[in-house]
This record gives sequence, structure tokens and C-alpha cells, in this order.
Amino acid sequence: MRGASARALGEPRAVEPPADLLGDSSLLAQVRERLVTSLDPQVLDPFSPVPDRTARIEAVIHAELSEIFPRAIPDPGMVRRLCDELAGLGPLATLMADPEVTDVLVNGPTDIWVERRGRLEASRVRFRDIQHLAALMEKIAALVGRHLSLESPCVDARMADGSRANLVISPVGGPCLSIRKHRRVRLALRREHAESQGPVEAEAAPADWVAAGGLSEAMAAFLATAVRARLNLLIAGATGAGKTTLLASLLALIPSSERVIIIEDTTELAVPERGHTVRLQCVHGHRAVDYQDRTVSVADLLANALRMRPDRLVVGEIRSPREAYVCLEALNTGHAGSGTTIHANGAADALVRLETLVRREYRDVTIPELREPIARAFDLVLHVGRLADGRRVVFEVSELAGVLADGTYDLRPIFTAERTSGDVGVSFRAMDAYKPGSTVQAKLQLQGVVE
Repeated sequence: MRGASARALGEPRAVEPPADLLGDSSLLAQVRERLVTSLDPQVLDPFSPVPDRTARIEAVIHAELSEIFPRAIPDPGMVRRLCDELAGLGPLATLMADPEVTDVLVNGPTDIWVERRGRLEASRVRFRDIQHLAALMEKIAALVGRHLSLESPCVDARMADGSRANLVISPVGGPCLSIRKHRRVRLALRREHAESQGPVEAEAAPADWVAAGGLSEAMAAFLATAVRARLNLLIAGATGAGKTTLLASLLALIPSSERVIIIEDTTELAVPERGHTVRLQCVHGHRAVDYQDRTVSVADLLANALRMRPDRLVVGEIRSPREAYVCLEALNTGHAGSGTTIHANGAADALVRLETLVRREYRDVTIPELREPIARAFDLVLHVGRLADGRRVVFEVSELAGVLADGTYDLRPIFTAERTSGDVGVSFRAMDAYKPGSTVQAKLQLQGVVE
């Protein structure tokens, strides 16, 4: 029941607001009802990217408090806390608003950690009790049409802004909540490219891979040449290693005259504005969890992109067997200069991961039958990872020159990086014995990179 209506029926309300509005359940219910009747559900979603969302919610809360307590001016701090509690993520709101925080990890009501600049730190943020935490988790699950229960004690959800939330309750464990924030970090390959790529986020400072210690000058120059020569790239690494950031850095070097089709599960690649770029994004079902719940998948978009006259095809990440299969097919149709990423622990491991993904669904395809199209699809395989201090580093750049007579990949290391000084230092090394294979040599000559 709305505040004015309640007073018309003679319900008594305090003239002055109580010291702790968050502890007044009836008042919270009344303000929540005002929000629900005044604003669209999309605005009330704490993960919504709607512009001025917070200001619109706080304006409604301010108006309702002014009606309930006409003799008191609503305290801005209390209005903000009510906004966080009723239409936000409660105690986690400040962590989610911190641009340096990439992950929020809740192990319990008073045990909360964040990843900031690649390192885990304990947070002083606390929930009132376990019920307070459980209520927020139920709220997050409900936003994607899910429900935490004994039958479904684990929920993995992709939120409206692209963030990923994982929720766990007993009997499996917890209650535990993990949120990986959706971020679009822009980082130039090296200093001479930084000025043309616009502003960068806080985590990206310094604004290029070389200055940040993630690449040597020689590696950056080689990769810039590889993009100009239209070599196909496969970038491997663990979660949060910097695969998407590196791919975006390389895409920024593509000439604006070329038509690029970018296909992603959720828009993540922070590519500078340029002509002839078309972005395609998956459509998720009401569960909005992972690739199994997508109504329009990466594979669907890849098949459609071939009809859109692309010069280059870019796939944000290969996750499923069908995506791997269709991507190999697409890259074997002559779209030079394309690229994608994959979860793997090294260049060689990335190729095995591709094989495993394809054969998980297409069991009739043998390993020897797979290796030829994989070797034709990609020219370079890169491995990116993180040091102990959180810095992203390209640890390996190798050419995939084909398949040898014994059926193994002809993987030729070009650059490597080795950890030094207790896993916080790195030493880059160029392979003196490296010689480009025939396919790479031909592409370099075709683009006028070498004679």
C-alpha cells in the first residue's frame, strides 16, 4: 500500500524517521512498492546498463520518504543506502562500483574478497547476517528466472550487463557468491598506437602492453606486422588472463577500409570506433546462463556472418563443440586476418583443446582428420597469462606451420617469455632459429611486408 493511501486510512507513522531505516521492514516494503509501481523492471535490475539508473531510483526513494516523513529532509546517504538495499546489490554495491575491482568473491556474510589489479584482497564490507546474504543471492537468481533450492543448489548466470554470477548454497556448500564484472579494458599494443585508441580504463594504465611489461618491443612490432599481413590468430589463456584485451589490442590495428564482423556471446571487445565494423551478439533464453541456453548462438552468428561479405571474422571466444567446428569451417573459407580466443594453458594445449571440443560432439571425426583444417585455419597461436603481481604477459607466440609427416603439429616458437625473480619478473626471448613457414611467408609477401 502506498504511503499517502496508508495515511488516508489512518495508519500511524512516525513524524521523524527512525535512526535505522534499513531495520524497518514495513518501511522497506512500502518504499519497494513505490519503486515497483514507478519504474520499469529493467531500471530496477542492479546489473542494468540503463543510463542515469541510480539517479532515477534515488529520486523515487526521496519522494516517498518526503511523503512518509514530511517534517524531515531525506538524508542523501540514507537514500543511497536504501537504493543499494532495494534496487542494488546491498553491501556489494560499493565494490561493484569500484573500477579497479574485477571480481567480487563472497565466502560468507563476513568473509568477502575482491580481485583488484589481478590480486586478491580482503574487503571490509559485511552483510548483516546469513539471511541478508541469502536474500541477495535469491534476488540475483530471480533476475535470470532461476531459483536456488535443494534441487538446484548451484546457479551460474549471465547478468544484464554481461557480468557473470555464480551462486552456491547447501547442501553443496556456501552460501557463496562470486561475481565476475563485465569490463571493457582498452590497451594499445605499444606506445605509438595508444594515441589513436581513445581513453582507457584505470586498469589499463599504462596504456600499452609494452609499457605494462606484457610484451617486448620486438614482439609488439611482430604482432603489428602479423595483423597487417592478415595472419589468422588463436589466443589462448586462462580466465582473466587477458585474452580478450589482447585480441582487442590487435583488432585496433586493422585498417578502417576492411570490413570486420565481430561475433561475441556478450559485447566485451573494447575496439575503437572505426568504419566497417559490424558487431553481432548472441541472444540468450530466459535462463541466460551459458552457451547451452542461447537461442541465437555464436555458431548461428558465424554461419550468418559468412553471408555478410566479411574481410575478417572475429569470434570473441570458442566455448562449445559446435562453435569450434563452425569456426574451423569459416576460417577455412579464405577469411585471412581473422582471430579468436580459447581457454588453454599454452599454444600446444590450445590446439588439443580445439580437437577435444570438436570431437566431444562430432565423434566420427578423427584426430588426423582434424589437424589439417586446424593447421590451415590458424597461422599464429599466442598464449597470454598473469604474473603473481597481476600483470598480463604474452608468454608465447608460435607459428602453426602445418602438420608434420608423423601427424603432429609443426608448431614453431617465435617469441617466449620466462618468469624470473619469484614469479613477478619476466624475461622475453626471440627464437633465433625461427624461419617462417610457406603459408606465413606467402601472406607476408602478398601484403608487401617482405620482398
